[in-house]
Amino acid sequence: MVDAVRLALSWMTVLPVGGRGVPGRSEAGRAMTALPVVGLFCGVVATATAHGAYAVGAGSVIAGVVGIAAVLALTRAMHVDALADTADGLGSYAGPERALEIMRSGSVGPMGAAVLVLVLLAEVAALGSLVASGAWLAPVAAFVLSRCLPVIQLRRGVPAATTTGFGAMVAGSQSRAAVVAVALICAAAGAGLAGSGWSATEWGATGWGATGWGAAWSGAAWWAPTVGAALGLSLYAAAAGFARHAVRRLGGVNGDVLGAGIEAGTAAALVIAVILA
Repeated sequence: MVDAVRLALSWMTVLPVGGRGVPGRSEAGRAMTALPVVGLFCGVVATATAHGAYAVGAGSVIAGVVGIAAVLALTRAMHVDALADTADGLGSYAGPERALEIMRSGSVGPMGAAVLVLVLLAEVAALGSLVASGAWLAPVAAFVLSRCLPVIQLRRGVPAATTTGFGAMVAGSQSRAAVVAVALICAAAGAGLAGSGWSATEWGATGWGATGWGAAWSGAAWWAPTVGAALGLSLYAAAAGFARHAVRRLGGVNGDVLGAGIEAGTAAALVIAVILA
């Protein structure tokens, strides 16, 4: 498991923690199963940097910008690039070969630019709002949830869009057990989206004794964690539906489809957290 986490971090971040050589299909599959750990790391970085900016008087909007920018730097902005490419490819309504060619072109068209701007605005605004409310758990949970989504898109039976590239290495690599296990993580992360009450003030006031976990959700209605869990599973199901759409349009999934799901899922989860706060 440690090797899988290292490989996942080396693929999805700038951290130089990967092993040498090209991993086999089984190693690549285990790395994809470990993606929620990458989400945890990205969430802590985004939340901590945003809180740091807010603490020095930057304001909620700038704090949101700083937090999202930190994650973009950490991940080499690969997911936003994938989001723009996928929006252009699928938005073209072209056949599979032409759509894949558009996605590989490297340029950003009007559809990709529009989707990219809207998603980044949602992420910045939502993260800034959560940080201004003192939230720590909810934004971290949002990043964990978004990194769960590729697992169901890579379940067995889902083909790769091409015979080469990242998608070909990992498509169909996730067993039913892995899909179910990560679904449970999705539900837990979804419940965490309602945890905007986990703030430094409440931590100091209550500690983490018998009542500490109850205080973690003190800022939300009693039903919010349950609704959050249901919405987390809904995002997981939506990611599966998006993969099916990619199979119909492109013939399968590729790295761009996976990255687009991660970025859109991050925005959706952060917005849900704001609503549940």
